[in-house]
Amino acid sequence: MEMDINSPVIVTALYNIGRDEWDKFTQSYDGYLQWLYRTLSLDSNIIIYTQERFKDQILDYRSKYDNNLEKTHIVIQELEDIYCYKKYNQPLEDLMYSDEFKKKLSFPDVPEASRPLYNVIMFNKVFWLRHAVENNIFNNDMVLWLDAGGLRDNIEKYENVNWPSLEQINKQDTNRVTFFSHKLDFTITDEEREYISLSQIRAIQGTAFLVPSHLIYNLCDEVEITINNSLRDKYIGSDEKIFDITYVRDKSKYSLIESDWREYFERLHCHSESSIQ
Repeated sequence: MEMDINSPVIVTALYNIGRDEWDKFTQSYDGYLQWLYRTLSLDSNIIIYTQERFKDQILDYRSKYDNNLEKTHIVIQELEDIYCYKKYNQPLEDLMYSDEFKKKLSFPDVPEASRPLYNVIMFNKVFWLRHAVENNIFNNDMVLWLDAGGLRDNIEKYENVNWPSLEQINKQDTNRVTFFSHKLDFTITDEEREYISLSQIRAIQGTAFLVPSHLIYNLCDEVEITINNSLRDKYIGSDEKIFDITYVRDKSKYSLIESDWREYFERLHCHSESSIQ
């Protein structure tokens, strides 16, 4: 039986993994903070996982819209303390820096193939959601992951908007995890998993997704199965590939909203219509 969602919370994170010093795919952290500013301008309950170095700037931005910080909770976790760093950083380094892995790569410079810390952060999204559910800061019945750079239009579009819309959320199947995807259906065979993981092919987007709180433990378990299988078989891909492979293993657990890049805000705005499977 489906239940109505009444108390969603946005969960996001900002971590320094040295991206401002990469040779390729660089991005300054001032740029990330400006994108995050858009999320922080929403009239929504928000949990931010971050490092001490970013705390004051985040609070300064957020307090302009949530004066008493009643809808804001910051969790300070240094990089070495997050779940996927402790569990997966060393195995990822061992794999991604190996000659065996590098020989497989057609796209050797993309972050998910060359930067273990990038994958640590990307894979940890579901585990931050689990932490948010376990701590129940806002008595939330749904956790919505949103990347720090997920909202990029002019800030006037987001300021003081209560988002996501309960009306739009409750059009979804609240007994399923909901992903945004370029396709409403796709298949990956066992033989294709390595090829897909190492390619630039992707369907599900990792920037934003919806998890009813009671489903987060199962999602974390399923994601770990995919990561562990990939590491065992000596390949790895981005969080989007992890989600793609997890989805096809049991499609009945998930709903897909057909979407292009960064259409999440419109799809879950009170005036939008979504295409659901």
